[in-house]
Amino acid sequence: MKALSVIIFIISLSFSSLLRAEACQLDPKDEISWTQAQMALSGDTLLINNRQVKLIGIQAPAMGNPSNRSDPPQPLSQQAQHILNHFIAVNNLNLGVVFDQQAQDGFGRLQAHVFLPNGQLLAGIMAQEGMALAIASPPNLRYQACLFNQEQQAREAQRGLWALTINAPERKFPLAESHELSDLDNGFRIIRGPVNQVSRIRRHWQINLDTTAVRIPRNAWSHFSWEDVQALNGQVI
Repeated sequence: MKALSVIIFIISLSFSSLLRAEACQLDPKDEISWTQAQMALSGDTLLINNRQVKLIGIQAPAMGNPSNRSDPPQPLSQQAQHILNHFIAVNNLNLGVVFDQQAQDGFGRLQAHVFLPNGQLLAGIMAQEGMALAIASPPNLRYQACLFNQEQQAREAQRGLWALTINAPERKFPLAESHELSDLDNGFRIIRGPVNQVSRIRRHWQINLDTTAVRIPRNAWSHFSWEDVQALNGQVI
């Protein structure tokens, strides 16, 4: 069984109290700093002042490593990069940056909410275009409700990545059935499968699908109800 230690976004239990926003617009209460970007390094990462800045709340297809056959690019990764470059270019590279509670991610990159001059959230645009998936990254949840809303719009319209689930299901991206995964299927994706068992271990809660185990680490327990997690047993998630 393939075990996954993940930032839990696949189950939306932790966001049941969040209101669905109509649009991803700058909150006037947020303190914003205006600057200029240099370029998009991928569909979710910008180069600003010679530093990588990850857009909070989304995950775009990975660009991969051209020199490593075991790390190929994910579908539509270059298209996502081009679209992000387009949106910053038509705004003369002018962007506003808002930091959330945690300014760096686990890779040491800066992470921020980045806005266009008209107040639109770049991450929201990428999610709505179907070029990125919405992913919750606690504690940086300030605009997460609207990002899930934008992703849902892309799903319903089958835009971008979501067209692949209909036209190219064999690529197993962005949605993969648990029983179809192999050790060669690396990288970020949404996994769907039936829950066979839910267990509570000292360091994590474990949700066993048919061939995959999803772990909720102790430091994420505050975002979930154990009773709700238990109730997933026998369901497809």
